[in-house]
Amino acid sequence: MLRTPLPNINQSRLEDCSTRQLLAMFAFCLKEGPGSIGYSQLSDAWGVLFSKLFLSAEDLVDEMQEREHRLGEDNEYMLRDFIKEDCLNGGAFVLDVIKKGGNIDRAALIMIADLGDLAKVEHKGTTAIHILIDACDKKVRPVLIMRAGKKLLSQVYDRNGIPVLFSVFGLTDLGMPDLGAISQVFTQDDLQRIMPKNRTGKSAWEAFADVAISLRNKGSREKHPFAVYHAIKSASMKGVVTRQALAGSDKAGPDTGRMTGASERYASMMSNPLDNIGNTMRKSQGKR
Repeated sequence: MLRTPLPNINQSRLEDCSTRQLLAMFAFCLKEGPGSIGYSQLSDAWGVLFSKLFLSAEDLVDEMQEREHRLGEDNEYMLRDFIKEDCLNGGAFVLDVIKKGGNIDRAALIMIADLGDLAKVEHKGTTAIHILIDACDKKVRPVLIMRAGKKLLSQVYDRNGIPVLFSVFGLTDLGMPDLGAISQVFTQDDLQRIMPKNRTGKSAWEAFADVAISLRNKGSREKHPFAVYHAIKSASMKGVVTRQALAGSDKAGPDTGRMTGASERYASMMSNPLDNIGNTMRKSQGKR
């Protein structure tokens, strides 16, 4: 007979619990109300539960995207309801998992939670969805971007009026898969309309283009490790790209002719960076 674990179960005993016992802890807390089991203990149980079932965050995401319910659909619904209740009561469990959990713990949160519930949790001037974007492992971040969707990414703000999407653009380890995920969620017109809440600064489209150019240049420099690149002082994105295009020109000639070619290359590249991102990703996948 399955017995509900006692609320004072020690961390050292969690590893010895079966999957059923670990799930029963969350069911017990959902039934008895928040605080019936310590949130720190529950976040530890969450980590043990999914580490028993999956080898890595990527394995967890891949399997759950295929709609394979290793936990059982009823248990997934129960855990989703538990997270919803936690978020309604301040999100102590959710924040503990995001801040202290491992990659598998956060990946499980991404795949099981209704991310709209996380967006309602406010913490020190930001939201749980902002914090999760920042903490998420880059290998599963594209999935988080797509699961969050257009509304959460563009209409959930921190206290400074910064939408979640701009938090994505501010990350230092963005890659082509992230831009590919963004391009699946938003059109160019969508991105042009998204801005900080005070409507000042760059649009999301301009931020997207900046990241795309940066990644392209980074790739070029990795291919030519001994090339010398001089800093460009112009703050104009068009000026930067034009100078880069000129630097890569194979033809010598009058300055006017070279400028025309650079402008054309700039216009071609920037006509739809979303298409350029998709083409680049497809080419890279074809080489594997």
